[in-house]
Amino acid sequence: MRNILLISLAVLSFEVFSSNDDIPNCPINGSHPKCIKIFGGDYGGKYIGSVINGQSNGYGVFVATKGTKYEGYWIDGLRSEGKQQYEDGGVYDGEWGRKYPDLGMHGNGIYYYPNGDTFEGQFKRNKPIKGNLVKKDGSTLYLEYRWNWEKFKGGSILFGELTFQDGSTYKGEFDKFNNPKDTKISPPGEDGKGNNNPKSQSNNIRPVASGTGFAINEQGVIITNSHVVDGCEAVKVHHKGEIYTSILIAKDAINDLAIIKADFKPNHFFTLKERDPSILDEIVVAGYPFGMQISSNVKVTKGIVSSLAGIGNNYSQIQIDAAIQPGNSGGPIIDLDGNLVGVAVSKLDLMTIVENYGVVPEDTNFGIKSNVVKNLLLGNSINFDSSKDYRANKMDLVEKINESTFFLSCWMSQESIEKFSDTKMMFKENN
Repeated sequence: MRNILLISLAVLSFEVFSSNDDIPNCPINGSHPKCIKIFGGDYGGKYIGSVINGQSNGYGVFVATKGTKYEGYWIDGLRSEGKQQYEDGGVYDGEWGRKYPDLGMHGNGIYYYPNGDTFEGQFKRNKPIKGNLVKKDGSTLYLEYRWNWEKFKGGSILFGELTFQDGSTYKGEFDKFNNPKDTKISPPGEDGKGNNNPKSQSNNIRPVASGTGFAINEQGVIITNSHVVDGCEAVKVHHKGEIYTSILIAKDAINDLAIIKADFKPNHFFTLKERDPSILDEIVVAGYPFGMQISSNVKVTKGIVSSLAGIGNNYSQIQIDAAIQPGNSGGPIIDLDGNLVGVAVSKLDLMTIVENYGVVPEDTNFGIKSNVVKNLLLGNSINFDSSKDYRANKMDLVEKINESTFFLSCWMSQESIEKFSDTKMMFKENN
């Protein structure tokens, strides 16, 4: 049986109010920045924090009589974003739903189960949906759940389907820790039988490829190419000497885009250019060509928009003459004010052009238009900003590029390396 139990922190960082003596009771219908409100009944407890019109709004702490504790932000009496400690020692830190039936853990967050592992990803109606399981030994699994919301047991949703990163699936009943209760795993193997070979489940992963990503809002949401994250069992974000884990939010394989979320909040992010690009618009491409083999600094090239269509009249792309190389994939194409025009995606294949046309292609590269990025963000309810009437100076542009553009490393197991060796560009030592 696969052990996919998730775990909680041993030490909690909840703020403790040292004394309640000087804190007044909350007004029934009024507002106060910091007051005490007592709730009775089975779900009662004590709230200390801000109220508006008699309801919890803003920052506050609620300690329930049954032992749970929530610290974070509230909107109209409901949890919005914060940390909850449960009776069994589990801890959730993230976003909360505020409409029935989406109450409870709902959105992006991290759950620390009482056995040492963590699950970081997307949640819905108090259940994990998709994300990374990071075990206490440091190994990582990407998991996707599909819950049967109509089937209850003991008042809880315990039936559904789980897809593992190697393609195998489990369908059936789960325990309260979202762990399969049965050992039957559907086939990833050719024999049509459950594949419980320890080798196929190996979690020994290492960096094998790289790309570029960039921040699109202040919550740590990052845009990159789908082909940058394809096959990766972990995508790590490198910034200012620090390495951050990330979770996959969404992929658009047709347009070669992906959204990931890192566990840090950047100081700057790129805004989407409101006006469609035009031929001769000046642009800058930022990224990490050839990974970090040349240097660990972000690199930029400058050019113009050469065409409003990509190969084969692909109008979701633009053609540019600014140089891009392997490793630039997923990087921002911006105007001189730092607004996003597109996402670097590809260049013409040298050998194909030489073979068919007898010439070496020069300055013919492609990017995905920012309106395609906008549609992907809207489709996943992710906030972003559009360009303002603002003229950036050179220093502002340099700072935005440095603070908003990230080196991404793709970590894979040996099994995944072999599986994607023909379709994914990897570091030479893995070929």
